Amino acid sequence: MRGAVWMLIERIEEYVRRDNVWGALRLISEEKDGVTRAELLAELLKRVTKYDEYRAVKDELLECTADAPDRKTKALILSIIGEALLSSGDYDGVKFFEEAISTARRIGFPLWRAEAFIGVALNLIRAGIYEDAYSLLNSAFEGVVVARTEDPDSAIRLLRNLADSLLISIEWIDDGEWAKLYLTTAAEVYEYIGIDFLANSAKAKAWIIDRALEGNTTFLRRLLAENRVDDAILMARYIPREHRGMAFLEIAFWLYANDYPELGRDIFNDATALLSENAGTEHEIAEIARDFLKLGYPDLAFRLTRFVENERLLSELLTRIAAEYHRQGDELMARTVAMSIPNETIKSRVVQQLGGGEHVGYEQGLQVAGGGKKR
Repeated sequence: MRGAVWMLIERIEEYVRRDNVWGALRLISEEKDGVTRAELLAELLKRVTKYDEYRAVKDELLECTADAPDRKTKALILSIIGEALLSSGDYDGVKFFEEAISTARRIGFPLWRAEAFIGVALNLIRAGIYEDAYSLLNSAFEGVVVARTEDPDSAIRLLRNLADSLLISIEWIDDGEWAKLYLTTAAEVYEYIGIDFLANSAKAKAWIIDRALEGNTTFLRRLLAENRVDDAILMARYIPREHRGMAFLEIAFWLYANDYPELGRDIFNDATALLSENAGTEHEIAEIARDFLKLGYPDLAFRLTRFVENERLLSELLTRIAAEYHRQGDELMARTVAMSIPNETIKSRVVQQLGGGEHVGYEQGLQVAGGGKKR
């Protein structure tokens, strides 16, 4: 979407936060461009929660097709409607996509038809319909190649648009095999129009996704060691689900360690959500929790303790977290964490030390496990 549209969406979100959907509708009604109005209504539709508001926004959205000046615009608006409905769980969206494709195919001018195919395909991708979208993008490529002799400049611009669209599509594609195919095809189109550096970039991303599909977590760590965090995030998105939570957790640690706490917080939240579905090994999680402690983030380490069940390991980790809270002067959290230590002997010792105002933790030689071992 264009930058101006995103600015309007931010205003719409503010209306929704204030429970003023009708105010958002009035704002959108002032927009003169039919496609932009459809995009704004589509985003509003995904955010409403009440049935009467959903019906009102949907009705306004459906009326946008009446203002379409040509088939290209109508096809695009129909696809916007289709994506918005499907994203809202409304399967009426399927028939709008079917009508969008049918309308685009009836466009007589080849370059306009190809442009319509690209626009419709992007909304199909956002709706998770990758195969039909890919077919349309291939049809767009074939149409532009045929028309290139008649209008080479316009054809080249449209081919660049096609390649860029294939490349950005992976923002919405959650299937690694499809993402790799889209990137490979983008590279082929870039090569066809002679933009080799973008072709190589697309190939490199496809290669990274290949490593992800193999579950190559060692390569992900290498990317982080080389400060290639964007590539690491790309890889983590497509790594097998059983490894994905740990992959995002390692990325979150890298971001915190390199002074990107805001982005790190978002990635950390994603990681914990994924770990709730497929947790890594307790020892791996505990190790990263200790690393967060070294950075001075006991709150993040504490959140990771829910994935550790082994009593000895959990007691050790909670003792370290209590020690860090104590070091930072947060006595309430230090005692709260100490009280959650499952090993009663260790808990009693830590609570006693906290209550007595003494230093607490592994740095002072506190025994955190049986057998006299000190950490």
